[in-house]
Amino acid sequence: MDDQRSLEAAKALMVKAMESRRELVAYSKLEAVEMDRYARDVERGALDELGKLLPAAPADEQLYQVKTKLSWMEQQLAELDGRKDIQERSRALERDEITWRTFEDISWLLGVL
Repeated sequence: MDDQRSLEAAKALMVKAMESRRELVAYSKLEAVEMDRYARDVERGALDELGKLLPAAPADEQLYQVKTKLSWMEQQLAELDGRKDIQERSRALERDEITWRTFEDISWLLGVL
């Protein structure tokens, strides 16, 4: 897949994930904590798919920035998993924050936010 098609597919993927996330709020009677958990699941799934979609060495600047942001996320999550000085609940909250921040940043980078 060339960079242009990868870029279009990445944008479509992120738009679909954002719509799924919005539907949780619009049509759900879930508690806020549950809604947040489902939203992070949607974001994580989209970011995982996005990572598989991207070329190994994108020439397109937007795709390169997206790949860099995904690498940053993976590095942050690996560092977090390696920490021994943090309780599991705090680790989960930080993992969610890293995921949410990455999702939002990539949405902005792709111009779909």
